Amino acid sequence: MPSPDFPPLSLSEIRAHLDQQSNAKLDDILLYDSIPSTNDELLQRLAAGKSGPAVCLAETQTAGRGRRGDKWFSPASGNLYLSLSWPFPAETPQSGLSIAIGISLINILKSEGINDLQLKWPNDILYKRQKLAGVLVESRYGKQLTTVVGIGLNFKLPLSTQNQIQQPTTSIQQICSKTHCRNRLAGKIIQTMISTLEQFQQHGLRDFISQWPDYDALANQAINLISDNETIRATAHGINQQGELQYMYNDTLHTLSNSHISIRFAS
Repeated sequence: MPSPDFPPLSLSEIRAHLDQQSNAKLDDILLYDSIPSTNDELLQRLAAGKSGPAVCLAETQTAGRGRRGDKWFSPASGNLYLSLSWPFPAETPQSGLSIAIGISLINILKSEGINDLQLKWPNDILYKRQKLAGVLVESRYGKQLTTVVGIGLNFKLPLSTQNQIQQPTTSIQQICSKTHCRNRLAGKIIQTMISTLEQFQQHGLRDFISQWPDYDALANQAINLISDNETIRATAHGINQQGELQYMYNDTLHTLSNSHISIRFAS
């Protein structure tokens, strides 16, 4: 059950905060008290032949995951675990989609009075280098391309959970004195995700890339690029038109598109 600080998620209330066009575009909005993973639920739905747009939310996840398969801690403390599946034409490029979603999510939170947020390439929303939210994009190819976008947003994190996470984290409750309605914010996020996906289908990253310098958490920062075999210390230098990370190493500018490499601040 959710924290008493936050009323339970409600399908009727979430739909009430979606405009008519967004409601009509969704085949399903699924809501669970507990589920292994909202992303996996929509991927299973896709495997069963249901390829239309759908949303899945849960009060808690027992097997939530982030990028690189890392565990996403998902306590039933009133957080938001939300995924949206969306069909694209098979030829739609996906490069930079997590950046477009991340920028849109920051803009939603800013409109709610949650400020000083940055995006750490490619998918972490940070407040003063503390992780507030994450984006997980997964795609399946067939006659069409179906993408599942997962968002985990911390409303309230118990100290016991924060102590288990291997990087600094924060929550809306910690950084904002205003109480936010999860159902309203969930509706707002779903509606914005739909418009972002439609915009991305038409123009790719083009409409979002001009906002990147305003939100780039890594701008000119010393970073460690961590793979299974080695750690490289470099300096971040923004992104290119495809949304790839640019970094300076050994006096040479390199690009990184491999999201399986972990990035950490070096100082």
